[in-house]
Amino acid sequence: MTEPQIRPLQPEDVAPLVEVQQKAFADLARRLSEPAYELTDEFRERGQARIGHLQRTDPDSAWVAEVDGALAGASLALVREGMWFLSLLFVHPDHMAKGVGRALLDAALTTATDRSWIMSTEDPAAVRRYRRAGFALHPTYTAKGTAHRPALPAVRGLREFEPDDRETLDQVLRKVRGAAMGPEVDYWQDRGVRIVVSPGKGFSVLRPQGTAWLAATDEETARDLLVTTLAEAPGEVEVDWLGADQQWAIDVCLDARLTLTSAASLCLRGQPAMSPYLPCGAFG
Repeated sequence: MTEPQIRPLQPEDVAPLVEVQQKAFADLARRLSEPAYELTDEFRERGQARIGHLQRTDPDSAWVAEVDGALAGASLALVREGMWFLSLLFVHPDHMAKGVGRALLDAALTTATDRSWIMSTEDPAAVRRYRRAGFALHPTYTAKGTAHRPALPAVRGLREFEPDDRETLDQVLRKVRGAAMGPEVDYWQDRGVRIVVSPGKGFSVLRPQGTAWLAATDEETARDLLVTTLAEAPGEVEVDWLGADQQWAIDVCLDARLTLTSAASLCLRGQPAMSPYLPCGAFG
């Protein structure tokens, strides 16, 4: 086999990388007996936005692998105020188990800090790779189903994001994970994504299936944010990354009559446990 060539990710790589990402995700879904990932316009737009954003904000942590001149995978990480997070690592199915993933992780880790973490998939090879790199594995649950809205309490004191709320987002994340949201505020704003805020106390980034990111200074505020997120979701919901430190969120999900199943692992290397917190898969 030709050795993979690891090089910095360039802007012109972004669009073709989304196709490699889709093939990698579809292959993982097949192996885990999950619904397939299709290369829809939505998938393409979301993938290009995420990869392009990280290539611009963190070019020193954005890498691609080439094999015989063709893109074979990528790894992208971000560093925010001393915290390192692996946002993406994927390998084309044709190059799995050939050292490409290991080489991409090694490249990403060149910018790792004393506070580093990863949100793993359920791929056994990935979990093994992260543990061998010194990350402690923290199993999580996922809650799924249709929220039973009559069981959810009324919530007051929340409102839509306003420009002055940037300080709330940054201060809350500094308290919970040790690093501000920073340029990701603009990412969400540019994409027209809704953010619900408890002024000075917490926020939730909404997606149709629930929350894409939630953090608060206290569990009462976190519960209110999650309740609001579930109550406003139009259909089936999914709440991910329910670890041992997020019993408040597990209780909300059970009250809403969602079903809990075992899921992937948070992988921590020097990064303290974070709560109350439902992290963002793209940005930590």
